[in-house]
Amino acid sequence: MLRNYVKIALRRLWTDKTHTAINVLGLALGMTCCLVIYVFVRYELSFDGFHTNADRIYRIVEHSRKADGVQYWATTAYPLAEAIRREMPGVEVTQTAGPDSRIINSVDERGNVHRFEEKRLMFTDEHYLRLFDFGKAFPNGIWLAGNAETAFEQPNAVVLTQKLAERYFAGHAGRYEQIVGKTLTLNNSDRLVVSGIIRNPPRNTNLLFDMLVNYRFFKANNPYPTNNWSGNYQGITYVSLPAGTDPQAFERQLVSLKKKYMKAEDNRRISYVLQPLAQIHTETRYEDFFGGYVVSREMLLGLASLAVFLILIASFNFINLTTAQAIRRRKEVGVRKVVGSTKGQLFGQFTGETLVVTTIAGLISLGVLSVLLDWLNQSLSIINLDLSTDTTVWLFSAGLAVTVAALAGFYPAIVLSNVKPIAALKDTVTQQRHRFSLRQGLIVLQFCITYALLVGTIVASQQMDFFRNKELGFAKDAILTVNGPRNQVAEKMEVFRQQLLKNPSVKGVSFSSGAPITKNHYGTDFRLKSEDITMKRQAEMKVTDLAYQSLFGLQMVAGRWFSPSNIVPDGSAFNAFIVNETLVNRLGLTPETAIGKTIAITEGEAPILGVVKDFHNVSLQQPITPCVLMCWNTGFYEQIHVQLQTQSGQWMNLPKTLGAIEKTWKQVFPQDVYQYTFLNESLAKGYIVEQLVFDAFRIFAAISIFISCLGLFGLVTLAANQRTKEIGVRKVLGASVASIVALLSKDFLKLVLVAILLATPIAWYAMNQWLQDFAYKIDIEWWVFALAGLLATTVAVLTVSFQSIKAALMNPVKSLRTE
Repeated sequence: MLRNYVKIALRRLWTDKTHTAINVLGLALGMTCCLVIYVFVRYELSFDGFHTNADRIYRIVEHSRKADGVQYWATTAYPLAEAIRREMPGVEVTQTAGPDSRIINSVDERGNVHRFEEKRLMFTDEHYLRLFDFGKAFPNGIWLAGNAETAFEQPNAVVLTQKLAERYFAGHAGRYEQIVGKTLTLNNSDRLVVSGIIRNPPRNTNLLFDMLVNYRFFKANNPYPTNNWSGNYQGITYVSLPAGTDPQAFERQLVSLKKKYMKAEDNRRISYVLQPLAQIHTETRYEDFFGGYVVSREMLLGLASLAVFLILIASFNFINLTTAQAIRRRKEVGVRKVVGSTKGQLFGQFTGETLVVTTIAGLISLGVLSVLLDWLNQSLSIINLDLSTDTTVWLFSAGLAVTVAALAGFYPAIVLSNVKPIAALKDTVTQQRHRFSLRQGLIVLQFCITYALLVGTIVASQQMDFFRNKELGFAKDAILTVNGPRNQVAEKMEVFRQQLLKNPSVKGVSFSSGAPITKNHYGTDFRLKSEDITMKRQAEMKVTDLAYQSLFGLQMVAGRWFSPSNIVPDGSAFNAFIVNETLVNRLGLTPETAIGKTIAITEGEAPILGVVKDFHNVSLQQPITPCVLMCWNTGFYEQIHVQLQTQSGQWMNLPKTLGAIEKTWKQVFPQDVYQYTFLNESLAKGYIVEQLVFDAFRIFAAISIFISCLGLFGLVTLAANQRTKEIGVRKVLGASVASIVALLSKDFLKLVLVAILLATPIAWYAMNQWLQDFAYKIDIEWWVFALAGLLATTVAVLTVSFQSIKAALMNPVKSLRTE
């Protein structure tokens, strides 16, 4: 019986090739999109879930209450882990610092020294690779050489990933035991001993590292921050609670612990909260400063909703076309019932046809999936994607095909199997054209979704253009950012500046802790010296030089910029601050009255020398924050900014200029690694998630339109076939081509207009909610909906008109002879 059903289904599908192709293509597109979104969402939700006790691991985060609100930090005071270990036996805890950038020197077998700038070096203690064991990712263990028990016995021990081990010791590739005991040099001075090699960690992790150096080494070289309970640097504390432990009870224990170790004022403002490991990747409150990225749960939910909508659109197409074909198949159903087919057998036959179509569509979607995943991995390499298929994806695909078959095939099968045999054989089954039908409702739903996606695409495009074109309050074009040297000697830094300024293609050079907008910034507290200590507010701290203002085009609204007299010779203090307008407003002052007022920050106190016009010091998702600029010691010059000459907006021999800058660098800083980026490119990377949302809207809107048009095309084709004689009669009686096109088109276009009216408030609400995540955003204007409606209507008109005109141009004699 089943074999017979399949044969009949294939024969039937082959006979009606046009509508089979439309159904297969529509379902394949919908299923492919659904599979891609499933793989992406599953990947994003899988972050750090491959550790044995992942469900019991938490990151301790800090909520710092200031006079102007709560500040959320993923980092905590460095001494916290050791205090937990002492005071709470039985709780597994580990402390990290970084990841950070360091220079690593290796020596090959010929004695040649190779220098590398490693951006993901992390300092960890001996508990780290016990807590994070990667057990589910690597069933045979993560260790290729060495082990977790002995790897951190030496204070200067370093554990390398497989990737770095093969880079530094290429001659020993695959023989990892031979690498253990070899040495590397950190920042051209400190000796590290390789104590273990581990497999390359999976990419779906927020615990980013390429090499692990013993935390004791970091603590010995950084005694002040690692013993300071008041500061918040780059330390992250993780705990693994014993099975059955109440996280809230542990948080109450932390309250007692910090009261014991912290100063009263710090204890008052700081709260420690447990954040489950599984939530780190989807929680946007805690900014990610460590090279990774976060994706909000709302975004993932939105993508999942898109997948559902696209599958529904494709299924609606199938339902519409199949039920529309019911009239054409009425005689077939009548004959089958007369010769003995039961209602159940007919239902099974038509359901089987649907299953065959969805199976074919599913196989096509699986074939396209791997190609799309490769493209996504390459095009989104900036966020280090590793999308791939496995058994789960195949099972999901099979389940999706069955679900779509049931969703798309159930109603048409009922309609076809319920046809009355006598009415069918007498050819008295007619369509009810004047009553609102399920088919019309499905068309409305299709175009509701399509129209909403069009609105979303236009709004997202506007927001991205706003990000790209908004004035940031500082110059960002033609500025090269070079990582500062490790050993910052003031005299050598000045030599580098003067050598570059001799190049006619270089307009200016400035040293600072970071550009006006930078991901890795220093935080501090501020208050007027005359205010109580409880009035501390939060601010960003920037260390600059004398050239910073002119290079970035910052505008002074009161006072003046730094002069040589503001540079303390030994670099140990400062005697003046420049602040932004936002900070002045938080103090309740005006720029003019703020000049000369002494403010206290965490690092010391000094009078306000000048007030700079507000510039965007954080991304446009967030409002401008208070900012304190100062001239301090050169150890904070993490970046060198080189402004290049341009002529009419064009580069002046850029390759030659870049080569000259690199040559000067190697002459002045021969022991450092030269690396650069362009500032405007770095700024664009700050909106990678928003760009991803925009691209998703754009692609899925186009696919939605295409699928909906496929359905319209098929329905108009059926309508034209069913009304062939009517069209012939009308033409014989003098009807014009235009009137026949209008006859066939008007009913469909009415449905599109109804869809636009219904979807407009929904689309406005959804996009307005999305824009609420941005401090600086566009206003949604009326023309957005008009443009989206015009696009949807135009596409529908073109689709309907194509087949309508073809039907209207048929020879009426031929039409009247059609049976």
